[in-house]
This record gives sequence, C-alpha cells and structure tokens, in this order.
Amino acid sequence: MKQHRGFYASKIAFVCLLGLFLGGCVTTTDSQFSKNTDKQKALEQYTQLGIRYIQQGNTVEAKRPLKRALEIDPQSPDVHNALAIMFQQEKEYELADKHFKTALQYGPDITRIKNNYAAFLFEQNRFEEACAELNRASADSLYEFRSRVYENLGLCYLKLNDKDAALISFEKAVAIKDTQSRALLEAALIHFERDNYAASENYHKKYQRLVRYRMAPNTPQNLWLGMHLARINGNKNEEASYRLMLKNMFPDASESKI
Repeated sequence: MKQHRGFYASKIAFVCLLGLFLGGCVTTTDSQFSKNTDKQKALEQYTQLGIRYIQQGNTVEAKRPLKRALEIDPQSPDVHNALAIMFQQEKEYELADKHFKTALQYGPDITRIKNNYAAFLFEQNRFEEACAELNRASADSLYEFRSRVYENLGLCYLKLNDKDAALISFEKAVAIKDTQSRALLEAALIHFERDNYAASENYHKKYQRLVRYRMAPNTPQNLWLGMHLARINGNKNEEASYRLMLKNMFPDASESKI
C-alpha cells in the first residue's frame, strides 16, 4: 500500500524579553545593549528577537537583529542556525545550506542544529544526507527530542526504501516514547507487510489508543490496517466498523477502494 510520509522538524526554543516585542523598541534598546548589558547578553537578546520574528513569519524584520547579533559574534552557532532557518523560509536554499554548515562548524555538538539541518536536507530531497545528519543527532542520548529524531530517521529511511533500517528507527522511537504516533503507525504497517500480524496489532492498538485520547488523528492507513487486522482475527463486526469509518471519513483515499 502507498504510505503517507511526512517530516517533523523540531521547533526552536526561545525566550523573548517583553521590551523587545514592539518594533519601536529595537532602536531604543540599541543604547541599552551597549551601555547596560554585556556582550553575551546582547548577543542572546538580538538572537532571540530574530527567532521571534522568524516564528511569526516576518523574515524581513528578523534580519536587523540577526545582523546585529552576527556583528557581535560572527562565530555564534545559534545566530547562523537562525539565519539558516530564515533563508530556508525565504527559499534562499544555497544561503540556508551555507549557514547551517557554518552553524555546525562552530557548534558541532549541538543536536538541535543537526536536527534542523536534517529537516532542511529532507525538504530538499537530499535523503541520504538527511539520514546521515539524523544518525549523528540520534547519538545524543540525553537529547530531549530523541524519540522524534528516531521517528524522522525512520521516515528518511523509507524515502531510501530501506525498510529494515526504518523499522529499527521507528521501534527505537517508540521505546523511548510510546506516544510517538507516526512511529507507531509506520512500525505497524511494516510488520503487517511482513506478515508479522501480532507485532502489527500491538503497534496498531497503541496508535488507536492515541486516537481515542485525541493525541493522534485517524488516517486512511490506520483504518485500512485496522480493517485488515480485524479480518485476519475473524472479528467481522470490528472489520465492518473500520470499513465504514474508512469510507465515510476518506471516501477518495486509495485505501477505501481496496
């Protein structure tokens, strides 16, 4: 069956000072930065302001504080990471790639930047490079979003048609965090394709539990899988229920016609 694939790029964590929210405050705080704060504090505040603008989709306003931050520290990995994401949004892909590489040059151990760069590479259909970057990111055993890294790595391996590696990555994601919904569903689908019905049903049940708690959406894939697992188990009522939901919720999906 055709599998729907996506990619979840990690969000940038930021803290923004209340006085920097207003556009007019930027000029006012210039002298305050130079007179009343040290270099590192100014760097952090300009970078955070730039990130704030980027997250609002306002890349034009983001350039002014990020340029100031770059003047303060041309070797700041956080500034180059923010610039990379800004240029990515503006579809200036060569500049984005350049700044991601520079960010990793100055911050080679920052997992967050590796994950952001991997998301960029995936978006550019550079799947082998994306997988390599995610593998490096997954080595950080204390990274807060490691389960998502493994989930993304599994999706990346699917793009390379390496389902063995994808399954290993999805199962690692679930082992770390059993509510990693996409990993649960993809693992269930791969096991089903390989006639490992018990394992498929185990992952599918965990996914359906998330659906019940509104922590994951119903999709054509999970309903299709539920219908076929019910058929294998001889549960005609459950099979009919999944079939009805599939046809009602996704009448145009290819899974509804199987």
